[in-house]
Amino acid sequence: MARLLAGVVARWRSLFGAAPDHGEAGGMGAGGARAARQMSTLLGGGIAPERMFELLGQDAANGDEAVQVAHRVAAGASPVDALARAEGAEWRVLAAAWQLAVVGGAPLGPALARISEALAALDRLHERRGVILAGPKATVAIVAALPPLALLLGASLGFDPGPVLGSPMGAVLLVAGALLLACGVGWARVLQRRVETGDHVAGLEYELAWIVVRGGADPGAAPRLVADAVDAVGAEWVPFTRFLAGEPLRGTIAAARQAGVPLAAQLLEEAQVARSAAHARLEREAEQLGIRVLIPLAVCVLPSFILVGVVPVVLSMLRV
Repeated sequence: MARLLAGVVARWRSLFGAAPDHGEAGGMGAGGARAARQMSTLLGGGIAPERMFELLGQDAANGDEAVQVAHRVAAGASPVDALARAEGAEWRVLAAAWQLAVVGGAPLGPALARISEALAALDRLHERRGVILAGPKATVAIVAALPPLALLLGASLGFDPGPVLGSPMGAVLLVAGALLLACGVGWARVLQRRVETGDHVAGLEYELAWIVVRGGADPGAAPRLVADAVDAVGAEWVPFTRFLAGEPLRGTIAAARQAGVPLAAQLLEEAQVARSAAHARLEREAEQLGIRVLIPLAVCVLPSFILVGVVPVVLSMLRV
């Protein structure tokens, strides 16, 4: 029985183990945000790009990816290529911003500063969501631990469930309970990961279009230029559908030109609106997880508790 119980506990721990530190989810924007902020500061201070990347790689707080980017630039790669080859979607956004600033003639410092602010906002969302998800995670952990704890409690009270679990009926109960427990905790983890891995920075198409406009390019060509840069570096956080006719970006550009208002300020305002809406949605999903996680607990984990923790103890009591 001890080996079977240990197997159940090990399965529970493997399914419910601490969520990984996502390279592209939780904390995904932290390294890129710091690097972008440092790059903006150094370039604004008159540091040449080559020297800037060297200093970037020397700061351990920027992470391993910054070191790899610096090594690529030192080896002769272009800054855009070096950034685009880094692990993490945030680095490819930086690559697109760099390319647009260089091609369009926009100042690199302010362009990178804007992207840094966007990535920092995502990092703050990670911290907020960690607090929101603490309750659901604790609920799953406590309820999932009930079946093996019930066996230990029954044994401590003198109702040893060992003989029952050693019988053919006990083996069926234990296997069925373990399967239900694994399914329930796995189901709960899937629900959690859907929330944890849905991160991205919304409104980046507006930020990148702002860089184009700052460079003096024709505002009507901004969607095409941004789409080309996004395609060149593979920035997956900026879907190509955002550049189609009828999408908000083109509508914002057309409305600003018709009204004769400054387009740059309008683009930044729309980016902030899109980002605030996305953050509100992510927070709402995290809060709803506290309710959704009750479904696998009720359907799978509680029946497992009855099969593994209650029925064997009751049968052992009847034998006594």
